[in-house]
This record gives sequence, structure tokens and C-alpha cells, in this order.
Amino acid sequence: MDTSEYHRLELSIAANPDDKRRVIPRVEGRHRRILDVGCGAGQTLLGCNLDKAVVAVGLDTDESAIALGKQLTKSIHFVVGEGAELPFTEGCFDLVICRVALPYMHVARALAEVARVLAGGGDLWLVLHPFDMTVKELGQNIARFQLKASLYRTWVLANGFALHAVGRQWRWPSGSGGYETWQTNKGMTRALRAAGFERIQITRANHFVVTATKSR
Repeated sequence: MDTSEYHRLELSIAANPDDKRRVIPRVEGRHRRILDVGCGAGQTLLGCNLDKAVVAVGLDTDESAIALGKQLTKSIHFVVGEGAELPFTEGCFDLVICRVALPYMHVARALAEVARVLAGGGDLWLVLHPFDMTVKELGQNIARFQLKASLYRTWVLANGFALHAVGRQWRWPSGSGGYETWQTNKGMTRALRAAGFERIQITRANHFVVTATKSR
């Protein structure tokens, strides 16, 4: 599946309330300025069916995804950028969402940036990667004799343990050098509090969803 096909599939999931893979944030009336970090082609924002008065901004490092998003909708302002270096001024958003993009970032740096661009009392919505997802991926790599992928997934497991235990993570030493981890309730609660968030709530039904509010 190429990138365009993937994002179109994600859009179809986001648009279908009956699809169990669908996970969409709750947008309240006070959320007038919304940022999606790791937006892809904007599928999560589009799935929210936002009021026309809402200012919606999508940020992603993937220029091809951003280009596709611009073709799909004019209701989202798309920006190419990094989650750990958000190109926005302080306190300019009421809600920041990030669906399965934070697990690939340096968590502490990204959360500090999110806190910076959120207004006091603003909300954060995250979808994360649980431990068993990474274990499953490692098992698939091993079963297919994918040695390089197995080595990388083993490193992701170790990086996730470090994030959980001591709040630290490291960059993958080769290639583009990501920070991929899996997350835990304990590790995320600690990281969110350190970044200045409160009212942290975690649900782990069909998806690993975390919400929090920036302290005023």
C-alpha cells in the first residue's frame, strides 16, 4: 500500500462511526483553535466534522501527505514541521491532538512544545502504542526472518522500558534516527506532569487514549 492509499484508507475509517478502528477526539465548543500534530492528510480532523468557525491546523513531516491533504480539503491549514519544534507562538491553540505520532518522537520534548503552544486550560488528546503492539510486531518480524526489522523492534522494546522506568529515551543510531517507543500509564503520567499538564485520564479499551489539560 502506497502513502496515498494508506491515508485514503485512514480517511475512510475516520469517516465511519461503525468502524472499530476509528478513534476521534471529543471537540467541545471552547475548542476554537485546534492543532493536529502528525496529521497525515488530515483524516482525524476531517473525521471530527468541525464547525466552519473552528481554525484547524495540521502539521506533519511528510510533505507528500500534506500535499494530499491540501487536495482533499480547504478547511485545514496544513504545515510541514516537527512535533518537537512546533512553528507556532505560545498559547495559540485550545486543543492539540496527536494520533499515534507521539510514539515516534522524543516524548518529553514534544510534550513541552505542545504545552507551549496550548493556552492555559487548553486540552491535549493522544493515541499511543501499548507494549503488546510492539511485542506483536517483533514476533511478526522474527517469524518472517526479517533480521534488521527484528533488531530495530528489539531496540524499540528496550527504549520503551527506559521511558517507562526512568523517563529517558534514545535515538536509533542509524538511518533517519527516530526515537520510537511504546508507552505506559505510569510513564505518560510522569511525562505529562513534568510538562505542566493536569487532569490526566487514560483509557485502554480498543485504543490507548490519553487526555490531559494544561495547567492555568
